[in-house]
Amino acid sequence: MTSHILPSQSFRPARAVRMGTAFGDLALAAARLTQALLSSLRRPVRSGRRLSVIEEANELRQFANGYLRTDPGFAADLMAAADRHELNNDKA
Repeated sequence: MTSHILPSQSFRPARAVRMGTAFGDLALAAARLTQALLSSLRRPVRSGRRLSVIEEANELRQFANGYLRTDPGFAADLMAAADRHELNNDKA
């Protein structure tokens, strides 16, 4: 005859969470999520002046820098497009 002995462990009972605290935490998380979503949808405010060709190309280069690690081919294409934009519109 075989017997199995399982070690006994004593666990402390879980601390009871009050419903008010849980709802308060949930409301705070929902408010933070809403604020993050709204701020991500907000478009940057631009001044009324038109950007120069060099400024437009530089903005495109900054955008391309964000893709250097994840998609270097796409970043290179964007950099080339910025160069072409500068060269083609510099004559005008």
